[in-house]
Amino acid sequence: MNVPHQWSGEAIVNMMSAAVQEERQRNKERGEGEVESTTAANSEMPVEKILEAELMVEPKTDTYVDTQLLGLVDWAKRIPHFTELPLEDQVILLRAGWNELLIAGFSHRSTAVHDGILLSTGMHIHRSSAHQAGVGTIFDRVLTELVAKMREMNMDKTELGCLRAIVLFNPDAKNLTNPSQVEAQREKVYASLEEYCKTQYPDEPGRFAKLLLRLPALRSIALKCMEHLFFFKLIGDTPIDSFLMEMLENPNQDLS
Repeated sequence: MNVPHQWSGEAIVNMMSAAVQEERQRNKERGEGEVESTTAANSEMPVEKILEAELMVEPKTDTYVDTQLLGLVDWAKRIPHFTELPLEDQVILLRAGWNELLIAGFSHRSTAVHDGILLSTGMHIHRSSAHQAGVGTIFDRVLTELVAKMREMNMDKTELGCLRAIVLFNPDAKNLTNPSQVEAQREKVYASLEEYCKTQYPDEPGRFAKLLLRLPALRSIALKCMEHLFFFKLIGDTPIDSFLMEMLENPNQDLS
């Protein structure tokens, strides 16, 4: 894979401009008559907005990881209350959780394929290929502890988005300036997800707890992936912090 070693400022501006234009068009199409849930938990952390974030950053067969990270930043900025946090904390949270967020995304995407994972590039990596590459053990964990479990319970996009938002709002991330504010947002996601499960899946009283059980596995697998340096091979030599800071500082305005 030919991955650029420097982020292109012009390319980033172009991608941000396209994202802004797409959001404006979506707002026009959505109209003013849309009805949202009125539950107390959902008004604090509306699951509709979390689902919207997931749908807005659906992979478009991008081949470069800079655009994948850009999509992750765009997703985070659409999660309710994230941009209300200090900019430094936004960077810290994305730096702490980006690997888990990407793994959760491709694991859910891979529920549609058999015995492999589906990357955002559209590439299907089969289990046998992973074993030949020497990463079979961690690959099998992704398949059994994440992909298979997500498929088994038919996890929907709203639930995926809420789990990823829980990962994002990590009050234990090091050097946060306001961890209590981050924890408060995580608690709101918990409440909204629990209410969503009760409303959408009333016949599955244990669904909320079952969803949360995927988080420890996701964390453990993400740490192992870092040990294998898989993501570092993809992102090249570019410091993640500088990229995240640049993207988060980018105002939501017309950049064209």
